[in-house]
Amino acid sequence: MRDALVQALDGPGALFMYAIAAVMALGLAVVIERVWLLWFRWRFDVERVVTGIKAGSAEQAAQDARQSPVAGLIRAGMETSTSEAAWDAMGAEAALVESAVRQRIGYLAMVGNVATMLGLLGTVYGLILAFSGLGDASSIERNARLSEGIATAMATTAWGLLVGIPALAAHTVVEGKANRVLAIYQSIASHIASGAHR
Repeated sequence: MRDALVQALDGPGALFMYAIAAVMALGLAVVIERVWLLWFRWRFDVERVVTGIKAGSAEQAAQDARQSPVAGLIRAGMETSTSEAAWDAMGAEAALVESAVRQRIGYLAMVGNVATMLGLLGTVYGLILAFSGLGDASSIERNARLSEGIATAMATTAWGLLVGIPALAAHTVVEGKANRVLAIYQSIASHIASGAHR
């Protein structure tokens, strides 16, 4: 199968193959960036942050949250004097936090769908190529055109699915991680607003 895909990069369906490869590059870039941020760079000790909140140390809690978006949420909530004011301040900051956590995750679903659709478009093109050669050509030429068209159709379909399926799986995994991160952030916000730091 690998050889067929490599050969298809020089065949009539090359445009579709390279378009799918470009979409795959976008998906890989998004996966690498989101995994780096959500799994590594924004990771922090939640218990330590909560302890800082309970001790009333906004700056210590924000520092313990390291470079994650929740640091701004902590500062916004702990610089207020009442629980209601804390919720209001954190509500304004929460939209920015959620936007930072979910940024570009939707591109993975788009990559999965576009790669699959480009593969199907390549399939249609390959079948058109195959059947257009059945007219006035000799039997040898007809067989060559038919096999070339069907090979193009199958290679673009396979390449589209090989890119699309992992992209959709990655979307599910990264989206699940983003939801867990936001749930932790919401729990921290509840600790702040509960008045434990007053």
